[in-house]
Amino acid sequence: MGAWRKFVNWLKGANLNDIIFKVDVFTRKLDRQRKQLEKEARNNRTKAKKYQMDGNSDSAKLYAEHFVRYQKWAMGVDAYRLHIMNLLMKLKQSQAVAETAKILGGITNALGALKSAVRTQNIAQLVDNIDSQIEHFEMTQEVAQGGLEEITVSTEIKDSDVQRTMNEINQEIAVETGVALPSTPTDSRIAKLEDEIRRIKEER
Repeated sequence: MGAWRKFVNWLKGANLNDIIFKVDVFTRKLDRQRKQLEKEARNNRTKAKKYQMDGNSDSAKLYAEHFVRYQKWAMGVDAYRLHIMNLLMKLKQSQAVAETAKILGGITNALGALKSAVRTQNIAQLVDNIDSQIEHFEMTQEVAQGGLEEITVSTEIKDSDVQRTMNEINQEIAVETGVALPSTPTDSRIAKLEDEIRRIKEER
């Protein structure tokens, strides 16, 4: 039996409704993961600011990098979640078999892209679980002609991202302490300003 005939026969059962339900549950789990990643990002930024105020710029930069990483992961999860939800809405409205195959193929591609972009254990487990639950996802790749629009989300961490975060933290510290830290300071200038921050904190 050809792939197309198998797919048509598969659609005649309750399989599509089952997929819709499972993907809907999956998107809700993704939203919880987004919130957890955002919380982790905030915690790392708080630590970065604390270390910067304590004069430990190396640790501050390390946590600033972690902040950027978790922030981008959270944004990536949400972008793919919204994309999958959009495909799911189209799937519920789809009447043509060919269109249904394209949409399911788009969901499959989005799951793989999400797993590659957001490299956390929880996301990998969520994607693997839904892949194992929906055994016929791979069938859509055989019958889908062309494809729906795909999205690409970059979670690459750039030095400029980390520096921008450090600049924002320095500005916050400047407001709180009255000591302005330059956006691109030299090491000696940093040391002097960090000493000044510590002195002001001790006097309070």
